[in-house]
Amino acid sequence: MLDMDENYDAFDDYVMSFDLEEDMIAYKYNHTYRVVHQAEEICRSFNLDTEERDLASLIALLHDIARFKQWSIYKTFSDKDSFDHGDEGVNILFEENLIDKFKLKEEDKKILKTAIKYHNKPLLPNDLSIRETLHSKIIRDADKIDILYAFSTNKLLKVETEDEEISSKVKEEFFKNEPVLKKSVKNKNDRIIMLISLVFDLNYEYSKKRILNEKYLDKILSHTKNKDMFKEYITEAKKYLRKDE
Repeated sequence: MLDMDENYDAFDDYVMSFDLEEDMIAYKYNHTYRVVHQAEEICRSFNLDTEERDLASLIALLHDIARFKQWSIYKTFSDKDSFDHGDEGVNILFEENLIDKFKLKEEDKKILKTAIKYHNKPLLPNDLSIRETLHSKIIRDADKIDILYAFSTNKLLKVETEDEEISSKVKEEFFKNEPVLKKSVKNKNDRIIMLISLVFDLNYEYSKKRILNEKYLDKILSHTKNKDMFKEYITEAKKYLRKDE
């Protein structure tokens, strides 16, 4: 059993070296703790023991550790315009030895490293262990739940749409029920479809029900200018989320 209070203190100490008066730094700080909560709820949904739940919580706490550096240097969360924040998170933790500030079993370090490295990648490798796969899927789901929540509020992360048509490649990927690839995105409307397509990469029933029950997709739609353009995508996404009911 990990001492998570000490881990929360160590995380807060690290973040305090950045300017929390900046909206996007504060956003990532709050995002982190919401993702921790969602990771814990996913664990509870299939009765993982305390040891696994604590590890999932620590992975969630550290999954975006590189975002604070990224925003401070580049003023963007765009990995293509700065660095891959999953890879850089691993570097900060294990090359710069920040991980030494956190309570973690030695045998679980590889699991944490893997989950953080791949939490933002399009796909997981096929050669992961059972526990690496489990914790990678938990953080990927927890992160996506909060990303959709954040856009549904439309306060800091704006749902900005324009008059351009949705690109054919984006439409093709979406209606295959696949996450839209960043390289396919050509305009702001494509970006909204890519956001909605996050639902196609969810792993757990809790995650799907959370998004449906909280009406995140409907709220995102309500913020768009050209609602008719997006309705079929929202309908398809909700159909996908309900298909195993």
